Amino acid sequence: MAENISNYDLQVDIGKQIFLQYDQQSLIRKFQLEADEQYIYLTYLNTPCRINRKDGGVEESINGAWKACRCFSTVMTIYDLLCYHQGETAPALVGHWCAVGHFVVTGVTETDTFTEKYAALFDGHMEELISACESLNGVLLAPMAGADVTCRIPVTPFFPVLLQFWAGDEEFPPKLMLLWDGNTDKFMHFETTFYLQGDLLQRLWHQTKD
Repeated sequence: MAENISNYDLQVDIGKQIFLQYDQQSLIRKFQLEADEQYIYLTYLNTPCRINRKDGGVEESINGAWKACRCFSTVMTIYDLLCYHQGETAPALVGHWCAVGHFVVTGVTETDTFTEKYAALFDGHMEELISACESLNGVLLAPMAGADVTCRIPVTPFFPVLLQFWAGDEEFPPKLMLLWDGNTDKFMHFETTFYLQGDLLQRLWHQTKD
């Protein structure tokens, strides 16, 4: 009997094969990555990761042990951050923050429905959220737009996002936003912002429960 494989697993395996088509030495130079004959190393959301240079598989270091990563959002974000930009040098951050809708002209651009779920989960747990952000090597910044939490979180050493959270009160429900550097569309496909957003918020939620 044929083994049932999810579409997500199929996409991960396709991603591995596509990654292998890229010039690995160029990627290493472009993003100043550590590498040896077997692996390319990088940090993703404060988790040590490595990519097998022969089969393209992504592994994560969990409690000091390397384990294969099959999480679709994690794997596809890592591949896209490394492979999307076609230039010889890494794209530059411009240092101003935008909503995700800034990067498209038409279509579905807002993520309010998705972030509302996490805003409700984090409401009443602001200290835990701050601790979770710091566990991902996030840096708390001065409040922006009246947010109770403003934190710059490095996705990789070369690409950050900005998280803002407003606690709920008698007049307004809690609110959560992720903001993106104005050059994000030079680093990844628009669709990848949704993979990354889901991966980041899920990790923060797990941290708040620990």
